Amino acid sequence: MRVAVVGAGGQVGSELMRQLAAASIDAVGIARQSQDELARADLLDRGSIERALAAAAPSHVILCAAATNVAWCEANPAASAAINVDGTAAVADVARSLGAHLTFISTDYVFDGADGPYAESAATNPINEYGRQKLAAEAAVLADPEALVVRTCQVFGPDPKRANFILRVADRLTAGETVEVEDDLFGTPTYVTDLGRSLLALIGSGAAGVWHVSGDRWLSRLELAQLVARTARQTHDSVVPIQARGDVPRPKRSGLISERVHEPALRSTKLVDAIAKVLAG
Repeated sequence: MRVAVVGAGGQVGSELMRQLAAASIDAVGIARQSQDELARADLLDRGSIERALAAAAPSHVILCAAATNVAWCEANPAASAAINVDGTAAVADVARSLGAHLTFISTDYVFDGADGPYAESAATNPINEYGRQKLAAEAAVLADPEALVVRTCQVFGPDPKRANFILRVADRLTAGETVEVEDDLFGTPTYVTDLGRSLLALIGSGAAGVWHVSGDRWLSRLELAQLVARTARQTHDSVVPIQARGDVPRPKRSGLISERVHEPALRSTKLVDAIAKVLAG
């Protein structure tokens, strides 16, 4: 097996590269800002995708790269679709032409959040631009019946940019700030290490179609922030509940569950333990 990870510099991609190395699996990290010219690719540049994947000569391609800022996608639908839809379709086309098996990372935002958490068989109904783009990207990937789509939710883990929700909340609390957090947005937070293990298990088993991989605890963002506060030994009084607001509609009662069982089955790290590991660095 030889794996090309497209988006290797991101949170999920870097964790996958770590786990692939630990498992002694031959892997190539492809990223927009790679120092290696042969491993440099941009989802806006099909030629760069063709060059990087041809040089990697992979048996498997995992696509982690995307424009994930939901507000930016909503404000810039054409520019974001060029990345999330057209770029994904280009990777899918090139992977197919090379005879490589493609795994695509998707999101619970393909659902409307009216009655979550959602299983794989639930009807999709995205309510914002990001969700619509990821659903369109799924369709492009699944044109190949052997391709794999893995939806996940609220991924968190070690992040040098400290951009995920867990770290942003912890940093603001440590700085003595008051943090306003939505009490009406629900999901199933997913520890990136668990996600990486499950992805490699699914790929190794030859899984195809749509699978859900996420944490097993369903809670609001407020409850999650309060759990971060307790773990960081900060006061709850600094976490203030608000209702979801802003110009971007977001799925409220979202999150994921799975009807499909793979071997070895995903064993989620207890949420409080995962948060503690991330905060400990």
